[in-house]
Amino acid sequence: MPSCPLEVYSIGVSREFAAIPENLIEAIREYRWLLDRGYPDQPSIKLVGDRRRLTREQRGILYRGVFSAVDSTRRTKRLVIPPAPGHDGVTGAPPELLVDGHNVLFTIHNYFMGRPVVLATDGLVRDIGGTRARLPHTDGFTRVARALCDAVARFTWTSVTILLDEPLPWSREHVTEIARVWAETTTATKNGGVPLTVRTEPSVDTAVARAETGLIATSDTAVVDRSSVGVFDLGGFVVLRVFGAVVTDVGAAL
Repeated sequence: MPSCPLEVYSIGVSREFAAIPENLIEAIREYRWLLDRGYPDQPSIKLVGDRRRLTREQRGILYRGVFSAVDSTRRTKRLVIPPAPGHDGVTGAPPELLVDGHNVLFTIHNYFMGRPVVLATDGLVRDIGGTRARLPHTDGFTRVARALCDAVARFTWTSVTILLDEPLPWSREHVTEIARVWAETTTATKNGGVPLTVRTEPSVDTAVARAETGLIATSDTAVVDRSSVGVFDLGGFVVLRVFGAVVTDVGAAL
């Protein structure tokens, strides 16, 4: 872990959350009860979903928003927010940041597209029912890339590396666009001393999970569980802190 102080992640000031229907509240509690006793997720979702007559979207909220108490606590303890420039008491080098690029970009993109977003029981923000197959290379992508770069530039880093999944369409074009937006962002914020590397990788999940230093930015459950360093929920920071989204706080139902 880096020597500079890192804040334990918190959604911070009080904010407005989306109302949760009664049938979904009961489903969240029942599904959590099953997970806490070791029952597998998919059969449990079908059982609870059928019993409570949940929609496809509501079943997605269970799958991406509810985890066992043990898993939730373990992941929440890993979440941190890095120091901002001028943070009092910072000593030593700031952390490196390794970004699971498409994971973060899809979270922001799907929020911009109006798809539901939840604050999961493990403290990570995830979108529900959004696309994961392709991220169009349009002006809309530039807006998403700018939101990511603006958020990253708010903090102090030794270096920033953004990895994009090579097999996904337009990944190479996205590399070029992110680099261009980063150059504009760091010039505007006078944060140009932070070196950025953005490139494609055959398996981003593996590369991010293997990080041994600094912080990783992802909300991917498997990547978080396989990794050993601190986790910065960059997509969640953009959605909650920057845009003030009204999301479903799944843990409030427990």
